[in-house]
Amino acid sequence: MRFFLCLFTILLTYSSVSAQSTFVPYNRDYYHLVDRFQIKYQDKQNLFPTTFKPVRRSDLSTFLAHVKTKYDSLSPQDQFNFQYLYNDNWQWTKSEYNANDKNWWNLAYNKKSDFLFYESDNFSLRINPVADFLAGNDGNQDGTVYTNTRGVEAQGMIDGKIGFYTFLTTTQARFADYVSDRVLSARAFPNEGFWKEDGNVHDLTHARGYFTFNLTPSIDVQAGYDKNFIGNGLRSMVLSDFSSPYLFLKINTRLGPFQYTNLFAELTEDIIFGGGGPADGDYPNKYMAFHRLGVNITPNFELGLYETIISPKANINYFNPIVFYRAIEQQRGSPDNILLGMDFKWNIKNRYQIYGQFLLDEFLIEELRSGDGSWRNKFGAQLGGKYIDAFDIATLDLQVEFNLARPYFYAYELPALSYTNFRNPLAHPLGANFREVVLTARYQPINKLYVTGKIIRSTGGDDDQNLNYGGNLLRSTDTRVSDTGNSIGQGVGNTNTYIELSGSYMLIHNLFIDARFIYRNFESDDSSRSSDGIIPMLSLRWNLPTRQHEF
Repeated sequence: MRFFLCLFTILLTYSSVSAQSTFVPYNRDYYHLVDRFQIKYQDKQNLFPTTFKPVRRSDLSTFLAHVKTKYDSLSPQDQFNFQYLYNDNWQWTKSEYNANDKNWWNLAYNKKSDFLFYESDNFSLRINPVADFLAGNDGNQDGTVYTNTRGVEAQGMIDGKIGFYTFLTTTQARFADYVSDRVLSARAFPNEGFWKEDGNVHDLTHARGYFTFNLTPSIDVQAGYDKNFIGNGLRSMVLSDFSSPYLFLKINTRLGPFQYTNLFAELTEDIIFGGGGPADGDYPNKYMAFHRLGVNITPNFELGLYETIISPKANINYFNPIVFYRAIEQQRGSPDNILLGMDFKWNIKNRYQIYGQFLLDEFLIEELRSGDGSWRNKFGAQLGGKYIDAFDIATLDLQVEFNLARPYFYAYELPALSYTNFRNPLAHPLGANFREVVLTARYQPINKLYVTGKIIRSTGGDDDQNLNYGGNLLRSTDTRVSDTGNSIGQGVGNTNTYIELSGSYMLIHNLFIDARFIYRNFESDDSSRSSDGIIPMLSLRWNLPTRQHEF
């Protein structure tokens, strides 16, 4: 950690006078609106790469300024969405839509997008409350399923050079049975770090925050405690937001059609437990170094190549931003865990998008050709497609996605170096040893109403007692059941069907009333592990994304 702090201080010392921007926090619904406009209106004069999320507000604003020239041709719903995004980034768009004649007693909401704001020549500040009050029913348990989240979000700029963001919430919740069962079996909480529990009631505190500044007009730095997401799908096989926030330093370099990103992070290797839940103590750490080179080969086709390494300590060799990690790892004779991969995104005819990811942990072509199911052929893949304004119905957007991960993928002979953080997968929630199909439909019949339908069906294999079949990333690959004969779904077979129908109505900017209906059916070859449930829920949500437990 001291190395991170020293490096951050050095970079901050050399920051330039370029205007800075904060980032748009990752929110799947928000970024869907961004994707719609990006698919429909990106061109060679206005490239806007969105694979590495979150994106800078200033970059989004520059792109929206281009879309604004087509404003009169947009559907009423897209005009509403455009104004929503334009207002949400008013410090860079200078939105003319954001003045609010329905403010609260001339004290709050003088701008539609912010509860409170302050702006002077050398300082700006935006403050918004965050809340999620949810109530529902799970037939598998007595009592009400509920969420009670309160907190605050603040962001701003200092001297036009330093951007900052901070977020803090506290939550008391009683989740559906299948979520509580996941916490109990994995000894990890989805999307969170430390938690407290009292029976089946959980107490969570969630904090994020960072600084951001420019080294040059083409290089910006972000440093703090937050999450990242890489990809264009519902899932990410590279890096998702499923684990807890982590300490990181990120350097973004943009040169014409090229985007180069370095990410250095301190992760939590494991948790000290006491009394059934996390206990106080000095949790062991591990470190991640990641870099991705993205290039827009054409205005509509983006290709990314990346490499990531998990190491037991912050080795200075990996802080070289342009070195090939695999070569350094071999040179040092270290046992570090390395993944290689690529992603692509292809927008077609301003209506369609095809995207995908492919990652390698180990891969031996001779053993692949032999077809004997070698455990060393560890890889994961994603292939998906989006259809915007499907069948010429405005704002009807369809998406299909296929994901898979071979047994023992992301795992390692040293469990401490698995591709995990705070005991959760860094990428896909299902870990490894699975296949999955995702179908999503989104529709906006009127300006403020968003309707989403989702079907997720997966097949996989669980461990049986002490036998390691390759789905649990925290188990050593040295305990594998076999060197050969391995295939996806081995072990105790399971099929999971997750169906969700939701509607969200925006009362004012980022204040939603949500109605959700979830049906989940988990069928296992071991009948004692099977479960089935219907969960209806209603919520009032303010400046927060929907909490998702799609597994």
